[in-house]
Amino acid sequence: MFSYFRSPFPSTQGFSAYRMPGVAVHGPLLFASTMVGFFLCWPHAVLRPMMILWVLAGLYLGRDIAVLCHYNPLLTLISWGAFAVVLAKPVAIARFGASHTVIPALLSAALGTVLFLVAFAMTRQQGVGPEGPRLSE
Repeated sequence: MFSYFRSPFPSTQGFSAYRMPGVAVHGPLLFASTMVGFFLCWPHAVLRPMMILWVLAGLYLGRDIAVLCHYNPLLTLISWGAFAVVLAKPVAIARFGASHTVIPALLSAALGTVLFLVAFAMTRQQGVGPEGPRLSE
């Protein structure tokens, strides 16, 4: 299962689904996930260690979404829209994080669970090559 976490940025050599849109989706998703994690978890000392889940989700789930965006361009627009929402509403997200403790904890736990399940499914069913996960055969 840990082989899923081997390459956060897949190769763009030859034919690679990460080539386009690749970093154009991966970067904004990584930034948005990190910022949402910061806004939700930083106000509470108990939740600060959970910020790593948000960074890992942005890094690895963002990579997988970037690969999927190669096959479905609508996902690119949705990813950019999510990034735009985080850029447009940081105060609202931060205010929500500061006023709640349990909901950010539950969201962080759910995100960690999704990351674990995706890592488990990707390495168990399809395998992971040196270029990263194979999302399609």
